[in-house]
Amino acid sequence: MVKVRNEVLVDTAHQSELATIRDYETTVHPNTWKATMIFADSLKQHGKKIAFFNSTPQGGGVALMRHALIRFLHLAGVDCKW
Repeated sequence: MVKVRNEVLVDTAHQSELATIRDYETTVHPNTWKATMIFADSLKQHGKKIAFFNSTPQGGGVALMRHALIRFLHLAGVDCKW
């Protein structure tokens, strides 16, 4: 779904939950998870925001992967928009 100012809303603006942060954690090695959370925490501590831009919110592999990435980053507490 695309809202005002052309922002793509993932999971109906994060109103629906397809997975929990714990679901993601159980799919990777503990060292990988630790490194990922260190990076996410650093982004949050420094007040960094991530913005993604592309021509369409629908269609091929990039759009599908972007939905999953935005979903994960939101659960990790990272401020990101598409």
